[in-house]
Amino acid sequence: MELVESTFIPLFLVFTSALALSLGHCVGMCGGIVLAFTQMKKPSWVGHLAYSVGRLCSYECIGIGFALLGRAFALSYVWREWASVLVGVLLIIYALCYGFFPRILRFLEPKVDSRWLGRAFGTLLHSRSLWSFFGIGVLNGFLPCGLVYFFALYTLNEQILGLSGVMGAVCVMGVFWLGSLPSMLGLGTLASVLQAYQKQAFWASLVAMLGLGLWNIYTGITIMQG
Repeated sequence: MELVESTFIPLFLVFTSALALSLGHCVGMCGGIVLAFTQMKKPSWVGHLAYSVGRLCSYECIGIGFALLGRAFALSYVWREWASVLVGVLLIIYALCYGFFPRILRFLEPKVDSRWLGRAFGTLLHSRSLWSFFGIGVLNGFLPCGLVYFFALYTLNEQILGLSGVMGAVCVMGVFWLGSLPSMLGLGTLASVLQAYQKQAFWASLVAMLGLGLWNIYTGITIMQG
């Protein structure tokens, strides 16, 4: 029972929110890239898979980076004792901003050199190599994205899932990737169907994101009382 509470419940919330958000957010943000290389390069399923694996690698790198940052924070007694509660509060604030005040998050997102990025994408789009699909996925995964940073923020807490910080981050970002995978792989044939459920997906994802924040607060209070 303890394993279910500490591991499967938060991972279920991660998957649910990622799956629901991918119906609108991922299709809207990454759909243009997928459609571009689909039209220009006419990839087989292997090319689409290579692109998705590239995104996974980027997400894992971001998650591990945040986990290592959380480990550095853990040198502080206050962070060690209050990490779950503090991360939970940050997740709730982030989710509310994501849902109702997206301009705040766009202001906080890191800025990238669009000229360099455009050249890199252009080179990869004109390449016929299978590795070019992987490279497009890697670049896509590192694009500033509020959804990615929400789950990366979760990995700041070394106590997630009852695992070590890095392993927890690998699991969280992997499950986030799995949640976004169906809509991205089915983009060409299911785009119109997915778009029809954006409103329902928004509310489902917001509830799951808030639930993940509340779960962190509950876990942190339970740990401190125990």
